[in-house]
Amino acid sequence: MSLKLISTTEVTQGNANKITINPVFSADYKVYFVQFNNTSADTQRENNSMDVRLVDSTGTEITANYDHRNLMFRGYTNAPFDLGGSNRDEFALIYHDKDDNHGNGNGSMWIYDPFGSNYTYQSFQETGSMAYPSSTKIGVHIRGGGVHKANTSITGISFTNRDSYDIETLTCRIYGLEQ
Repeated sequence: MSLKLISTTEVTQGNANKITINPVFSADYKVYFVQFNNTSADTQRENNSMDVRLVDSTGTEITANYDHRNLMFRGYTNAPFDLGGSNRDEFALIYHDKDDNHGNGNGSMWIYDPFGSNYTYQSFQETGSMAYPSSTKIGVHIRGGGVHKANTSITGISFTNRDSYDIETLTCRIYGLEQ
């Protein structure tokens, strides 16, 4: 097995709240690897994050029918906490902050059979840094998985910074797993 690079998207001085990569998923592969690096927001705030959502074959961003569970570890506490739940409006969450305030996110996601009109599953992990609850840099690690609970053919993915803040930086590479 090997990975074949399908798409590279890079935002270096973003003024966009949402980045959509579509079309990228097809019948060519059953398993995809999504790698995101150096994500940051253009504005510092507590709990800065991006929603990851899927895009259907009509080009519409899907904003319902997601379940996901993630454990989040932050550098200022010994106890992880649970993110996510049932009937969410996002497939996963990426935590990051403004790069000037030591915030960035780096991670990966495996997406399973998005194009075949069945439920779409994902496994997810992120490691990075953020400045919460102050301007002190702390580490963050998130690990989990989820499902989009609809029989829908998925062709793309989107990243939307929460609360109308813009994405400052993002590098996203999407690979197909050749078997």
